[in-house]
Amino acid sequence: MDDVCLAVYRYAVSSPGWRVDEASEALGFTTRSIESAIEQLMERRLLMRANEGPRSRFAAVSPDVALAELVDPDERALLDLRSRIAATRRELAGLAHVFAEASRQASTDAAVEVLEDPDQVMSVLIEYGRSASDCVLMARPGPGATADAQEESIQKDVDLLRQGVRRRTLYHSSIRDHMPTRRAVEIVTAAGGEFRTLPHMLLRIVIFDGKVAVVPRARCADDRAGLVVRDPHLIHLFVRMFDFAWELGEPFLAEDPQPGQLSSLQRSILRALASGQSDEVIARRLGISVRTCRRHIAKMLEDLGAESRFQAGVKAHRAGWI
Repeated sequence: MDDVCLAVYRYAVSSPGWRVDEASEALGFTTRSIESAIEQLMERRLLMRANEGPRSRFAAVSPDVALAELVDPDERALLDLRSRIAATRRELAGLAHVFAEASRQASTDAAVEVLEDPDQVMSVLIEYGRSASDCVLMARPGPGATADAQEESIQKDVDLLRQGVRRRTLYHSSIRDHMPTRRAVEIVTAAGGEFRTLPHMLLRIVIFDGKVAVVPRARCADDRAGLVVRDPHLIHLFVRMFDFAWELGEPFLAEDPQPGQLSSLQRSILRALASGQSDEVIARRLGISVRTCRRHIAKMLEDLGAESRFQAGVKAHRAGWI
């Protein structure tokens, strides 16, 4: 409120039953200013009209009374709104268990379930790993885990094997030089686990009991979501793909090939050499270090008795290696 309103309100409190002309004369404001102040004060319920007519008289109203008159309807509306919100909340809360149960059932029945959270993916792997009763098939491209992670995994694998669960794992050939993985493979192999390697692996996958498979969604390089596949037709296809890859693989702990024999990784390197690819390109395509690639090349040159890469390619072709 402006100064005129405050002055008129003070005058109204001290002079009940006053008229506009009286206030104008007492305060020195024009009647137009007094009437504007009266309008504002009445909107705020701070002023009431004592009688009707051209010579209306006015009286002041206590701010507490004015506040109650202004706010009470809003407070009642607010209380009513809160009551309706509470009732709606109780009603919907009663449906929460219905939704949760239906969601669980839908997840169980879904042919493919998407898990956006990597922690959820890990929880599902642990859950199905514990409940496996027949076999666990795993294809694991990429680098090996740390020694600490391997130690935790070893005990889980050994426990499964003791329960009669078969365990087969496919690794990329380059992992044979990773000592934490090699030590883990030696321990689990002694307990009955089976491990093989391949120079090329298209898919990371874990298959539990031939009923459930967990694979990465892999829409892009940063995609960490997982797919839980339960469709029996897809599972059958995954198992056949795994079995095919398994037959092509070499035992993880196999001795180095004798002269005149090549591992699958070495055959892949020779083919790449024959096509003129550089060491760096070959290493990147096969997922191994350049140093490892060159070590294999040197050994093959020695076994073939070749003095150059071109000569090695020719001799390897004649020997039927490529």
